[in-house]
Amino acid sequence: MNKLGIVLTAGIVLSCAQVEAQAEAEIDRTSAIRACIGEASNQGYHGLLCVAIAIRNRGTLDGVYGLKAEHIDKEPKWVWDMAEKAWNESKHNRFHRGTFWGSTIYDVEWLNKMEKAGYILVYQHKEHRFYIKGDKK
Repeated sequence: MNKLGIVLTAGIVLSCAQVEAQAEAEIDRTSAIRACIGEASNQGYHGLLCVAIAIRNRGTLDGVYGLKAEHIDKEPKWVWDMAEKAWNESKHNRFHRGTFWGSTIYDVEWLNKMEKAGYILVYQHKEHRFYIKGDKK
């Protein structure tokens, strides 16, 4: 690769990193941890991590029900500690690419609508299913 190719490649990588950093900077840390707890406090560490990854992949807390769940402030400190650890890990560990999720227990209608609309299931942990937008087939 010539010098111009190296410079262009470096510029693209830098631009992508800047966009990612900007998107993540918009997500308030405390709100993200609250959302993880609201969505997955009963799912263990791995479930909290799955939701944290999806929130980072999404780049926003818009539409995240768990952010306002009534039980959040009633959760014990160890759940908060676990959620904070999951949020921290999700910055570097994104083993799934889902941006939308729902529970096979509580969100059956929502999941059915997503699947009919062409969303693609990319990961499942316990009753939580994680999706990306796809083309309707």
